[in-house]
Amino acid sequence: MRLKRLLALAAGLMLTAAPVLAREGAQDAPVQVALTMDDLPVHGPLPPGLTRAEVARRVLAAFKTAGVPEVYGFVNAKGLEEGDDAAQVLTLWRQAGYPLGNHVYAHDDLHGHDVAAFTAAVTADEAALKHYMGDADWHWLRFPYLHIGETPEKRRAVAAFLKDHGYRVAEVTLSFNDYLYNAPYARCMAKGDQAVVAQLRQNYLDRAAESLTIGRQQARTLYGRDVPHVMLLHIGAFETVMLPELLSLMKAQGATFVPLAQAEADPIYAPNPDAPSDGTGGLLDREMASRHLPTPAHSPDPSPWLDTVCR
Repeated sequence: MRLKRLLALAAGLMLTAAPVLAREGAQDAPVQVALTMDDLPVHGPLPPGLTRAEVARRVLAAFKTAGVPEVYGFVNAKGLEEGDDAAQVLTLWRQAGYPLGNHVYAHDDLHGHDVAAFTAAVTADEAALKHYMGDADWHWLRFPYLHIGETPEKRRAVAAFLKDHGYRVAEVTLSFNDYLYNAPYARCMAKGDQAVVAQLRQNYLDRAAESLTIGRQQARTLYGRDVPHVMLLHIGAFETVMLPELLSLMKAQGATFVPLAQAEADPIYAPNPDAPSDGTGGLLDREMASRHLPTPAHSPDPSPWLDTVCR
């Protein structure tokens, strides 16, 4: 029994240390990363005293300070119903010289809609994109929830629609569910609990570092080389705190920031709706599953902890 307890304790310590080990073992060879940000203009709850427009100002300032040349902001135009504060987000994004793309009108999930309903929601998003982008190209689509279609038939039908309407799909290779931290952060700020905010910051950075390490490992496993990556972020309140640290961490791991089109010019991003898949997850995750390759070891899901903090 004593041996079993010791083994359980050791396993627990390994899980706790996983994010730190990922950072310490980070690869610092050069890697290109296109940064993208979803759910403009409205994402998640706000802490007291913060507006949507101020979130955008701080996020954009962090990108500019880090020298990020382009960040596609993917729009759910329904968010504009919140009014002027939300609309300012898109205005500020364009004033910063960054482009906007289609994230489907109300974050409509392809796996919860038939093809006709989904494509109608894609089209419904376009009026806002035309208004804010003018003559600039906005024909990039980010699938909500990264759901690209549960069946080959559904994927083929949507792919044909997107091709006919001039769209490219903004695939994702790096994601650490950064959106999970926004609600806990808002709660903790409302309570003034800076000790827990410090824990949120560390956990966020550990998981971000782990995401980059695992993504690069997956690319080498799948293709025998590293690839230009695309990172998914969300325009939430916690990003106003974390982006400077995240961008510094990524630079320390060898990242240089490139435009989305440059990253997705790599052949791995060529669409293949017939690839075996349930249509869930980022590109590398889907490809690993289609080849029946094991999921890389990673730290435990922080959701149970995040759901309880500052309640």
